[in-house]
Amino acid sequence: MGMIDPFVLSLISDEPAMDWFGLNVEQAHEGSAVVTVRVSADQVNASRATHGGVVFAVADQAFAMAANTVVHYAVTADAAIQYLSPTNAGDVLTATARTSFRDERRVVIDVDVTSRDRTIALFRGTARAGRRQ
Repeated sequence: MGMIDPFVLSLISDEPAMDWFGLNVEQAHEGSAVVTVRVSADQVNASRATHGGVVFAVADQAFAMAANTVVHYAVTADAAIQYLSPTNAGDVLTATARTSFRDERRVVIDVDVTSRDRTIALFRGTARAGRRQ
C-alpha cells in the first residue's frame, strides 16, 4: 500500500460501499489515487463479463479519493465513462486517477481502468468542494 492522505483515511473508515464492492484503496495523495478490485463471480453479467457497474464503481472510487486530496468532502458534479474492453471474474481491475484541472472549489479527475496490461475503461469526473452531511 502506498501513501494515503490522512483526510482520505478518515473517509475510508466510514464508507461501507467500499466493502460491499470489495474495493481497496492502494494510494491517495496529492491529487492522485489508485484503487483495485478483484472481480468476484457475483460481479459478472449474463455474458459472464464484469458488470459495467463494477467497472464504474472502481473508477468512481479512485476519482473520489483523488478529488478528496484536493477539495475536502468532494461532491460529484458529473462523471462519464467509456467502456473499451471486457474483463471476467478473477481479473483484478486497477483504477489510476490523476488531477487534470483544479481551482479553489473544483477538480477534474481522469481515471484509467486497466487489467492484464490493457486499458478497459476511461473515466472523467468533476467534483466540487462540499461539506459533511
